[in-house]
Amino acid sequence: MPNIEELATQLAGDDKSQYMPWLDALSEGAFLQGEAHLGERAFRLTAEACATPKQFSLLVEAFDAHAKEHPYAPNGFDLLVDHVDDSPDSLADWVAAVEYFYDWLAQKNRTSLGLAQLLEYLSCCVEAQKSLPHKEALVDVLTDMLDQYGFEG
Repeated sequence: MPNIEELATQLAGDDKSQYMPWLDALSEGAFLQGEAHLGERAFRLTAEACATPKQFSLLVEAFDAHAKEHPYAPNGFDLLVDHVDDSPDSLADWVAAVEYFYDWLAQKNRTSLGLAQLLEYLSCCVEAQKSLPHKEALVDVLTDMLDQYGFEG
């Protein structure tokens, strides 16, 4: 297990007020780490890709739910990384889009969908991005797609 105090200090950076929120999120994540089948490297990479403790908590919970729903499938982190590898967007871009999608679902009073289905929708956004005259942020493409087409899932 990574040293969560060190990692919280690193992620909080100069904003000392963020140390405790990061420590809380990382502690919760460490508790779920085994159930989510999240190795130490994946744990650290996930944390470093997240802009906020909320994003980290959301992802670890999604990884945990994915592991429970699909115990013999690749873990949630590996699934996410496979999608990231097939796109021009960074892991941090995907994390922001995942957070936006879950927030959108909550605003629509919809039950959260599985991580795999959410990532497939984001992959469609990546494909749609290729037809645009200039590259847009993945979260912006997702916003446009959800506004235009919604989500039936």
